Amino acid sequence: MNEMNSSPGIPKGALIAINDMLDYCAKIQPGQEVLILAHMDGLYGGDNLVDLETISCIQNAVLQRGANASILWIDEPDKPHAWRFPPVVKAALEACDVLISHSFNLVIEEIREFRKYLWERAKEIRMVRNFATTMPLLCTQWAQTPYELVSEIRHQSAIPYKDGVSWQLIDGNGTHLEGVIVGPPDLPESRWSMAYDTEREVQGPYLPWPEWVHQPITISDTSGILVFDRMLSWWSRYIGISPYFTKPIRLEIENCRITGISGGDEADALRRFLSSMRERLGDAVYNFNGLHTGVHPQASVAPHQCPNILYRRLIEHAHSSNIHFHIGAPLPPWLPVPSGTPLHVAYPYWMHCTGDIRTATLRVGNALMHDRGYLTALDHPAVKAIAAKYPDRPGLEPVSCRSS
Repeated sequence: MNEMNSSPGIPKGALIAINDMLDYCAKIQPGQEVLILAHMDGLYGGDNLVDLETISCIQNAVLQRGANASILWIDEPDKPHAWRFPPVVKAALEACDVLISHSFNLVIEEIREFRKYLWERAKEIRMVRNFATTMPLLCTQWAQTPYELVSEIRHQSAIPYKDGVSWQLIDGNGTHLEGVIVGPPDLPESRWSMAYDTEREVQGPYLPWPEWVHQPITISDTSGILVFDRMLSWWSRYIGISPYFTKPIRLEIENCRITGISGGDEADALRRFLSSMRERLGDAVYNFNGLHTGVHPQASVAPHQCPNILYRRLIEHAHSSNIHFHIGAPLPPWLPVPSGTPLHVAYPYWMHCTGDIRTATLRVGNALMHDRGYLTALDHPAVKAIAAKYPDRPGLEPVSCRSS
């Protein structure tokens, strides 16, 4: 392993985190062309949080590994429902082996054109999405947890999901849902076959660092009640609410359809937003057909470590206690849009709204997946064996999920 040398003014914890990202996730090799991407607005309070010191440290660490490191600062205005895969980024990626992105807005989940491009070049490029975009974030336990460890947690937590298996979820907040797992699609850009047991070491073009969630699980025959008090922060901006709610939202679900929305101001805003999206997506905005969970036991940071509420929620979404459901996800981003598809279905973005809960008990078949918020995969012998390899690094003891 080619470690970045300690430099005056750079905390040891941040160096540990950067080395982990570059050696175990990005796997930087001598001679590679590495593009480090960031937005200028993120330096001045914009949504794309970043700092100059982080970008500089990552660049220096890449250079120390014998690779070539280029930095691309973009100034891309946020245009709701007209988001772009900027041509300048696409042009830069044509000459790139590894992309290390610090973008909050430019993501493959929401922007289909970006996702399609990466998967078409899956054998030529690796994209690392660095969630730890500032020096204070690199200094957290979350960023210093070994990538290898969280990858094993992700793998073990996905194995019980099989086609046709029933599932049940309850929470003390009033949530009670039951349904059936639907097997994953067998498509080239899917890393699945007949089960959701994704490999320990992801080889595809998209690599979140630190590890984030296991693969989305498709569900059917699902009915019940979901009560949640937070959601992913990418879309909450366009709904016009904080990603942390003042009053929980209550969804009524019948056969994978949202039939009722109640609560406070946030519920009213969600109801208006889904109604407004019908012109783009039709009645599919009321679909309720996917779930998955976080996998990182240390995915929580305090306000003094990250004042940006959008990023704190983004990080907490990855916590091993966090289970979330997709709200009104009409067409998963891994499915191709057939030719001749009506315009409202061919909307070139994925509406990726979520309902997140953190203290639920989830059973899949005979397997207890979460026990009142505790991810049981943390107890797997293979997970504990990897944790033992890193006695001086943050490990399996879950930190509490802090709210806003």
